[in-house]
Amino acid sequence: MSLDLTLEMVGRPDLAEGLQFSSTHVVGIGIRGVNPHDTKCWLYYPEDNCPFYRCTVFSLYAQKNCPEEGRQLPTQRYGRKDRRVEDAAARPGPYWSLMFEVAESKYKPVSDDVIEETIQGALNTKMISEDDEIVSVYYRRLYRGYPTPNLDREAALEKALPFLRSKDVWSRGRFGSWRYEVANQDHSCMIGVEAVDNMLYGAQEFTLNYPNKANASKNQDVTYTLPQ
Repeated sequence: MSLDLTLEMVGRPDLAEGLQFSSTHVVGIGIRGVNPHDTKCWLYYPEDNCPFYRCTVFSLYAQKNCPEEGRQLPTQRYGRKDRRVEDAAARPGPYWSLMFEVAESKYKPVSDDVIEETIQGALNTKMISEDDEIVSVYYRRLYRGYPTPNLDREAALEKALPFLRSKDVWSRGRFGSWRYEVANQDHSCMIGVEAVDNMLYGAQEFTLNYPNKANASKNQDVTYTLPQ
């Protein structure tokens, strides 16, 4: 559970006042044809010609991220918005897909036309072409997208996390402990292991409490041995 929500539930929303987060708009498009981007998997965009900061070639990760090649789908639109779809009949693939992420915060509002702007951005960045046949469009807004590191975060966490611990609550995970720098899947898994070890044996929660050291070295100290 997100730390700010937990604090609200226990009557201490004031302890979350220094915590900030961004929302994420996820836009996905399915395209008829063959992926033209070889083995590129995810790409980052600092430029201002697209609203997204990251694009993932989603179909690259697994064939089941797209319909089977024989599945017949109609063309909803082309990459170029003003090109008319003359043939609306369903036709087979193959298919490939892209997933775009657009960040939103009080410093960076997002337009109501985010889907169209994303497709135009995909054209601008040459991720798709004007003649590409788009067979599906997906959209979802995640209110809590990413916990944002900021100057007030540590002061807030130094009060919030010990307060919850005093109530026998270990708030952990990407939004649970609010330390984005140790919040990838591998970090979160390790934070969970160390939280359990702390509960049972009083062991140090190294990943959570020393993120710079955790990210600077490989974990070769904690190992698992199968019981005989």
